[in-house]
Order: sequence, then C-alpha cells, then structure tokens
Amino acid sequence: MIIEGKVYYRGEVKELFLTIEDGVIKDVSISIDKSLSPDIRFTGKGVLILPGFIDIHVHLRDFEQSYKEDFYTGTASAAAGGVTLVFDMPNTIPRNNRLSILQYRDSIASKKSVVDYGLYYGLPPNLDELFGYEEIAIGMKVYPDDFDSYKLDHISDVMIYNHAKGLVTVFHAEDPGGYIAGDEDPWVEAEGVKYIAEYTRSIGVPTHITHMTCGYLIHEAKRRNKDLTVDITPHHLMLSMEDVDHPYRRVRPPLRSGECVESLMKEVNGAVDIYATDHAPHTIDEKMDGINGFPGLETAFNVLATLYMKGVISLSRLVELYSTNPAARFGLDYILGHIDKGYLANLTVVNLDVEVKIDASKFFSKAKHSPFDGMKLAGRVISTFVRGMEVYNGDDITVKAGYGNNILRVRRWVR
Repeated sequence: MIIEGKVYYRGEVKELFLTIEDGVIKDVSISIDKSLSPDIRFTGKGVLILPGFIDIHVHLRDFEQSYKEDFYTGTASAAAGGVTLVFDMPNTIPRNNRLSILQYRDSIASKKSVVDYGLYYGLPPNLDELFGYEEIAIGMKVYPDDFDSYKLDHISDVMIYNHAKGLVTVFHAEDPGGYIAGDEDPWVEAEGVKYIAEYTRSIGVPTHITHMTCGYLIHEAKRRNKDLTVDITPHHLMLSMEDVDHPYRRVRPPLRSGECVESLMKEVNGAVDIYATDHAPHTIDEKMDGINGFPGLETAFNVLATLYMKGVISLSRLVELYSTNPAARFGLDYILGHIDKGYLANLTVVNLDVEVKIDASKFFSKAKHSPFDGMKLAGRVISTFVRGMEVYNGDDITVKAGYGNNILRVRRWVR
C-alpha cells in the first residue's frame, strides 16, 4: 500500500509517499515510479500525517465494570482520538495484580481491542505473583493506597525486581492518608511527590509520576530525582476548578487553581515529558454522585491542537508529547514514535485547520459526557492507522474487534 500526503518526517513537514508492507513502513520517498499510483491520498489545507499517538494512561474498565467501558468501546474511543496504542491501568474489579488475572485480561483485550494496547500490572500481594509478569505487562502502576496496604519492605522488593528488569514503575503521587480521605488540598500531592521522588531515587527504580497538576510540583519532583519523568493530562492543562461545576469536576488529583493551569501551560514546553489522558469513564449518574475521573481519549488531540493553533506549542512539541516521548520512555522508540523506514505504520491523520464543537453524546466511549462538552476546540482526526490498517476513517471504526494486539507481542514480531 502507498499513502501520499504531507508527512511529519524527521522534524519537518514534507509531501511524501509512504510504502507500507506487512504493517511496516518499507519506504519513505518524495516520488514513486510512474507506473504506480497511491492507494490513498490525504490532501487539503491543514491535513497532516503524524506518527500515531500513544496514550500511556487509560482505564478501559471491562471485567465487572464493563457497564462503564470495555476493551472494544475504549479502544474505539482511542482510534477516534487518533490514538494507536493505549496502556491500560490495573485498578480493575477484580484488581489486575495477580498473574492469572493479568493473563485473563490479556486474553479479553486481544479479542476486543481495535488498536494495540499495553497492560500495566498492579502491585502484587506476594512475590510469587511477580516473576514473569513482564512477559505480558508493559510496566507497573502503584497507587497511594498501596503504601497504606503493603509493608514498605514488600514494596521495595517489588521495585528492585522492576529495576532489574528495566521496567518503568508509574506512580500516582499523593499522600496516602489525604488520598484515601478525599482531601483536595494541594499539600496531598506535594507530600506524595516529595516522598515518591526521594524513595525511588534511593532504590534507583525507573520512575514516572503521572497526572501532575502544577508546575512547581514538577520542578520539585525533578529536583529530588533528576531521572524521573512526568506526564500531565488535558483536563489539568486546560481546566481549573472554577471552570467545571461541582460535583462533576471531581478527579484525582483534583483540578487546581488558574495559577496552576497557567504554570502547566508554561511547562508544556519545558519540564513536562509526556501528555496522557487518564481516560476514566463512568456513568453520568456516578459522576454526579462525585466519583473521580473523566473520559478523555476523544478530546485529547483537540486540546493539543488548540494549543498549537494558539501558538502555545509547536507541531514538533505536539508530536513529542503524544507520540515520540511515550515510545521512548517505554523502550518502543525503535518501532514507534516516528514515521520512517522500519517503523510500524501507526499513523494519525489530522486536519489542524478546522474547529469542532465537542459533542460528548457522539463519543464511541460508553461515557457520553466530558468536561469539554460544548466547547469549541481546534483539530479533527480524519484517519487512524494501526500497523498499516485503517482502523478509523473519520466517521466509523473500520476493523473488527480483536485487530488490536498486545504491543509486547507486536514488538517480538517486528524484531
């Protein structure tokens, strides 16, 4: 298959032809043989072919919470947002922190997903449930209440294992007591950031702190542990607590002041490493009862596109935050995060020159609501390709459930 269009290639936008075979980009060229013609042309003002987006923080629910979301609706939501790879969180019911559950979750995901996925593993109750999890899971997620539930010696043993295997451990950094109590004061996050940064530095574990809410907290984390990375969410980046009504606005960590939003706007070009949604679908009744979290996969690109159109971020920074850096952080940058020969043909085709009004009722997600509902934002995803197959055509999902696969298996095939 040959695709023609304006391509973000090695830091520049160029009119190019992409030749794709067996899901991999076999050639990138400025021209093709006259006897050939492109199978697909993407044309028009503002239309660009970008490296496929990677979202390292989503909650796809399923299991006993499939009424909120399942692997099909969640990955369809990802595809509609231009996301070609999602990393699924382990705070499921039952919790994904035992090998048998991890294996079962992988089997369900492989039957339902329409984009590729990675699975996080939760902190296991004993070390017997630890050995070999890296064959299925992309990394581990640790929650504040884990520090309240397990002895520190046990957590440290697990972290040492992760370090030995080169696995990234992702931390939700809030003080356990304040987190469990639902305290929304910034001190809860500040104390969690301080502790996680110092603790992980002391044992040398590869560390990532997720959904940070304020610029000064990011700098504090990196001052205490210069090797850790951080991500921010669309809602913390664009919305303050004054912008969303209570109780719908509840999320962990909470939405912050306008000053924190302004500080994240500055750091999006500085200390921020990765952009991730924390896609957390719930029913609207649950949200109005004050449960934490928002759906985010179908609006995340629009937030970035809006910042791009306003001149806050460059196109290269957009790609870094939502594609290149996520791939690099999880050791996938030899097959993902770039459009080049030998890379997987994961492509997100967008139109940056349009404005859309967010209509949550049309989401592929089961969560038909959003803090951005009704807002006018820039950008539209017009096509999403995973391993050379168009999975979303701008209107509909174009592959059957089960096309998506565990990125660790895909990685082995490419090797």
